[in-house]
Amino acid sequence: MDTREKLKSVIIEWQGRVLPPLQKRRYEVNIDAPHVNDIVGVRRCGKTYYMYQLISELLERGIPKSNILYLNLDDDRLQPLNGDELQLLIETFREMQEISEEDRLYLFLDEVQNFPSWERWVKGSYDRMQNVKMVISGSNASLLSQEISTLLTGRHLSTRMFPFSFAEFLDYHSVTFDMKTLPYSEDRTVVKRRFNEYLVKGGFPETIVNPSLQHRETLQSYFDDIIYRDIISRRGIRNPLIFKDLALFCISNIAKPHTYNSLRRLFSSYSSLSTDAIINYVGYLEDASLLFSLSHYDESLKQQINKPRKLYCIDTGMINAVSFKLSSDTGRLYENLVFIRLLHSGNEIYYWQDKKGLEVDFVTKEGLKPTHLIQVCSNLSDPETKEREVNGLLAGMKNFKMKEGTIITSDLFDEELVDGKRIRYVPLWYWLLEGEGGEKSDH
Repeated sequence: MDTREKLKSVIIEWQGRVLPPLQKRRYEVNIDAPHVNDIVGVRRCGKTYYMYQLISELLERGIPKSNILYLNLDDDRLQPLNGDELQLLIETFREMQEISEEDRLYLFLDEVQNFPSWERWVKGSYDRMQNVKMVISGSNASLLSQEISTLLTGRHLSTRMFPFSFAEFLDYHSVTFDMKTLPYSEDRTVVKRRFNEYLVKGGFPETIVNPSLQHRETLQSYFDDIIYRDIISRRGIRNPLIFKDLALFCISNIAKPHTYNSLRRLFSSYSSLSTDAIINYVGYLEDASLLFSLSHYDESLKQQINKPRKLYCIDTGMINAVSFKLSSDTGRLYENLVFIRLLHSGNEIYYWQDKKGLEVDFVTKEGLKPTHLIQVCSNLSDPETKEREVNGLLAGMKNFKMKEGTIITSDLFDEELVDGKRIRYVPLWYWLLEGEGGEKSDH
């Protein structure tokens, strides 16, 4: 089969495909903008189905399917696909569908990182004004790297995608409520029960949509695919077992401070990894959107770089599935959920600690100004624990000259003034919904 016939078979299959039932995701992509839209997120977080959602919305607006082409560049029939072949595919598609150059073509390229030098082809197509609207997706954060930022400056709009948020999880289960009355309504029991499920299983769509699946085994397989397919094979890592052990160690120790040197020393007993190798390895895990680093807040960039960092995982279900801990650490799972929610909201996030060791879990910042101080503690029943959390928050408020802060708990709604500073206590299950705002409805 020659190239053109191979491409025709892909086009014919797409035109005959029926879109699956879709769970509406809480993202906004401006499909009418001339820019290239790039959607980036961890493997299996729902990028493909979100592309289907965008296609479905186009069809509802009256755009004929003959003007829309979706390609999964993971498809074996498209391997290897070069720029000339992709250009030929577009020309073939226009010919088969009798689409003139004046008609707009909507091109969806899924897993675009499998297409060599895709950035240059996308830029060239954009610059040639071919009347093609492009939406691209990828599981690798290199889509947001310096290269794409340089090549597509002013030409692309980015959307970072995550597994289901708690609000989306409730959407799927058709849980409805009024945020104003939720703290004392009967809906609270349902929401809390679903939250406990979400905390354990996480938000990867397949584990939610197909509850009969063994979610632990499914998430373990995702983890292996990320480690071996997205990182080890593509990066040519020569110590795959050590790399996987490092990833497992990091996921098993989320929210704990570390330095690259401390990680190197940890693995020194059976590995000669250099600090630079550790830096690269952690970077690869972040590039695959499996882990994220949190830096210490410091006005001096040099001091910030030298301070320990904390790592958080993309999903609490993933943590529970692959962590080698013998028991669940609810407090750290809570902290992980807060971090991901803040990241999802587009906040600039740090942690902060003073010279006495008093600490604030999260400091959010806009521009040059800190905006929120947040502590996370699932259980405040122990007086010493509460005193530690309050004192850390008060120290942060004094340092940043702020009048209020928040302590996120398991089930406490309260507010108090301490030394003239306002402290708000709010349950995590409520705070997560508050972050997305408004009343939830059925879909």
